[in-house]
Amino acid sequence: MPFDASSAELRAAWRYLGAPENAPDTPVDLHARIEAGLPARLFDQLRNALREIPDRTWAEILAISVSQIKRIRGSDEPLKTDVGSHLVIFALLMVRAEDVLGGRDAALKWFQSEQMALGGRKPIEMLDTYIGAGLVDRVLRQMDYGVYI
Repeated sequence: MPFDASSAELRAAWRYLGAPENAPDTPVDLHARIEAGLPARLFDQLRNALREIPDRTWAEILAISVSQIKRIRGSDEPLKTDVGSHLVIFALLMVRAEDVLGGRDAALKWFQSEQMALGGRKPIEMLDTYIGAGLVDRVLRQMDYGVYI
């Protein structure tokens, strides 16, 4: 599951979210920040870093509507807990995919390609649930350890 992130992975994900100087030290710290409400600017930062992903796909990743995506962009309101969780999990999975696959472009291509290990589904389509994100994480870890099927 992506929930057992190392300190290095947390720092790397936080760089993606545009706040490297303020990275959480532990998953417990991360949990507390998500509960308190992450700033919406973190979504803006990740969205800007991954411009190839359209709003419709962001809405699927965050399990919200496209109109909610538009309200979040540039907002001063903190993210709701579930939206913050989905955002951080995706950032962590991007970091992991980049590490396993050798870079950002390869990771984005993998996320948008059908994967036999996921029943022919695209990984990016499975991120709207925590179970789906866990399955994506499991496949990445299997690939990293050479047991990808």
